[in-house]
This record gives sequence, structure tokens and C-alpha cells, in this order.
Amino acid sequence: LGDRHPSTLGSINNLGGLLHAKGDLDGAEALYREALQAKRETLGDRHPDTLISISNLGRLLKHQGDLDGAEALYREALEGQRETFGDRHPNTLTSIN
Repeated sequence: LGDRHPSTLGSINNLGGLLHAKGDLDGAEALYREALQAKRETLGDRHPDTLISISNLGRLLKHQGDLDGAEALYREALEGQRETFGDRHPNTLTSIN
């Protein structure tokens, strides 16, 4: 499928999630950042898959104690959800929560 195919990027993100769950935060961060950068370049900043990756990286940074970094990403994800889906969409409401 190729390095930039959405399915490949989803797999990179999923592996990041697994490493996150296992406690390998550095490994997870590298994969989350790789997936996010590629999604921004290929899908755009407001694509739903990109917004998921933004939230995932934010959650990881929160667990690493980088609260300022996490806040910036959470705010970006929320703004993107609002622009993409509107204020009442379940994805937006999940970001608010």
C-alpha cells in the first residue's frame, strides 16, 4: 500500500497505542509523531484521522507529564473537531470531555 497510505498510517498509530499501553512511552511518542506528521502532509490538518492522531499524541504527552504540550494538542484537536463536525457531533463532544 505504501508508506503514506491511510491504512499504513493507521497501523503506525495503532502500534503507537500498543506501545503506550505497554508503558513504552518513548517508543509510542516516536510512532505517534511519525503518524501525525504523515497524516498532516497527506490528509490535511482537519481530516478525522489526523484529529485522532493529534488527540492520541496529546494523551501520551499528558501521561509523560508534559501538560503544556498536551493542552496545546487537545485544544488543536477540539478546534479541528468543531470546524470539521460542528459543536454537537459526538467526536467534538468526546474532545470536550
